[in-house]
This record gives sequence, structure tokens and C-alpha cells, in this order.
Amino acid sequence: MTPTGVAWRDLFPTLASGDAQTRAIMDAARQLTLPPDQPVFLAGSPCENYVLLLVGRVQIIGEGGREAVLYRVLPGQSCVLTTCCILAADAYPAEGFTEAQVSALAIPKPAFDQGLEAAPAFRRFVFANLGSRMAEVIARMEDVAFRPVERRLAAWLLGQAGAGPVSATHQEIAVELGSAREVVSRHLKRLDAAGLVRLGRSSLEVCDPQGLRRLLDDPV
Repeated sequence: MTPTGVAWRDLFPTLASGDAQTRAIMDAARQLTLPPDQPVFLAGSPCENYVLLLVGRVQIIGEGGREAVLYRVLPGQSCVLTTCCILAADAYPAEGFTEAQVSALAIPKPAFDQGLEAAPAFRRFVFANLGSRMAEVIARMEDVAFRPVERRLAAWLLGQAGAGPVSATHQEIAVELGSAREVVSRHLKRLDAAGLVRLGRSSLEVCDPQGLRRLLDDPV
């Protein structure tokens, strides 16, 4: 058993309770540890491993570092983009970066392909995870494409309510919302003038959560 054997069994119970071939693939997986703010993959790089996250968070952003978070990968998940690329033998069209120290299991493509052919539990996990995560990514894309920035901003701010001052620049918030810094700054100034938030230097505080909820619920 690898040093991460207990961790993967806790996070991926369907794989742990699966067939012997699946457990053998998982036990043979290589452990990766990456520090924060490090690239996991870059646009144009080959996809050589199927990666399962054990600890930390990875954010997936647009090609060339375009300032928009497409989605995040959390412990117990695999990356939608990685799954699609390894299945199609394609290079990555976007980029992934660690947000905190990350620990993950990497399954090389030959072992991944063998698992799809000979390990039923592994095969079911790959496609079930891809299907459920793909729905999340599509919802995120619809939100960015069709929901007004003001509502996306209100929803993000409500997620920070009660946490005290939030250390985030306007550029960082823009990345979260998939918008431009100038647009976010304009909306934040309006909210500050309305008393809904209080802006500081590279920080902000939610002052009126109910007011933000009303803004979020107002008909277009």
C-alpha cells in the first residue's frame, strides 16, 4: 500500500470498495505534492496523467492566464478538463494552478487506459465523476455568460458575509466573477455608496447582507 493508501480510500470509497483491478491501480498511483500558486498544467501541454485530488484546491483558468476562474477542483474530485483531455489524447486548452498546498494521486495514461478496459469500478467512477462535474462546469459557464455582473457580485459578497473584512483586490474579485476589474470596481463603488459594503485598501466588508439579498432577488 502506498503512503496515501488510507487517504484515497477515505476520499474515494467507491474505488476502495471496487474490484481488485481498481484497487491495484489506485495503490500504484504516484503521489504528487505541489506548493501554493504553482502550475499544475499549462495550455498546450500534453495530458499524461489522470489526477485525483487528496488535499488542497486547484483553480482552472482560461488559456494564457485569462482572468476568469472556470471552476475549481476540490479533495475527492478529479479535473473535468484533465479527464476530457486524457480520454481524447488532446493537449490542455486551459491552465490549472494550485491555490494552497496540494496533494494528489497521478495515474499515468497507460494505467488509466488499462483501468477503463479491465477495472469496472474505476471505469464507472471516471465517467460518473465526469458527468456530475460537467454539469457543475456548464452551470458556472451559464452564470458567467448570462447572469448580470451585479448579481454575480452580490452572490459572491453574500458568500463572504459574516467573515469580517475580506482581503481581496478588485482584480481578484473580477477573476472570481469572470469579469473585468474596471467593471467590478464600478459596481463595488455603487454598493459602497449605497451602504451595502465598506471598501478598504485591498479589502472590503459586507455591511448589509439583507440589502444584497434584495438586489439578488430583484427581477431584471
